[in-house]
Amino acid sequence: MGRLAVTLLEAIWSFDPHIIKAYVLLHRDLAGPILGIIAFGESLVLVGLFFPATFIMVFAGLAIQQGQLDGLTVMAWSVAGAVVGDAVTYWIGRWIGPSIVHHWPLNREKEAVAKARLFFRKYGFLSIFIGRFLGPVRPTIPLVGGIMRMEHLTFQIANVTSAILWVPFMLFWGYLFSKIAGDLSTLTVGHWVVLVALIVAMMVGAGTAATKVQSKESRDRRQEEKARRSEWRAQNLEPSTAPVRTHDRQDHGTRVNRYEGAEVPSFGAENP
Repeated sequence: MGRLAVTLLEAIWSFDPHIIKAYVLLHRDLAGPILGIIAFGESLVLVGLFFPATFIMVFAGLAIQQGQLDGLTVMAWSVAGAVVGDAVTYWIGRWIGPSIVHHWPLNREKEAVAKARLFFRKYGFLSIFIGRFLGPVRPTIPLVGGIMRMEHLTFQIANVTSAILWVPFMLFWGYLFSKIAGDLSTLTVGHWVVLVALIVAMMVGAGTAATKVQSKESRDRRQEEKARRSEWRAQNLEPSTAPVRTHDRQDHGTRVNRYEGAEVPSFGAENP
């Protein structure tokens, strides 16, 4: 079993699609757990940078379409691995806290952590969901969620639902291209690099579009809330509805009107 694990890592880190495919097919009885381990590793902070999960998931989709792997088994193990990987990363952040970003190796990834933190602050729950599809910064987002003590149940809902969508999404491309073009194993490594780059670009584009939509909705909600507050102030502080008392303000010597009998909104101070 130890030798099997070593050869698995050698296959993964070869970044050679043909070697990876040959390994998975050679051990097809263990293909489910193997894909689960890959999804788990890809979801771990930092470790995920060394797991070419996109390559492997595309090949798995190809093998499923050709009847070489069982689709349900692969999806079940891959979803489980992705969920556990994000959960472990979340608990690492929650357990260690903000100090983790000041120690090796994260102190060398400050830019990625800063981007993840900004993304999390801006989009909250949605950041965990969309972050699953955002490539290199993806494994750092659950870490930031843990550091900032995001509610556990909320995190897990986003974690599980995003994994359930992410795995079929990744498998779909290999399945689709195999359906259209036949056996894609004849393609060169260069062709696969272009294919995976296109998939990643589409993922990032979809994530960016979703965040822009969410940002617009948030901005619209803020504007609506501001308009409601202004209307509330106008209705409750209308001079004609309350007796007016004029007095001198000592600090500036100016004459100030105050409206007696009007309630002051709880979200603001009394207006002079």
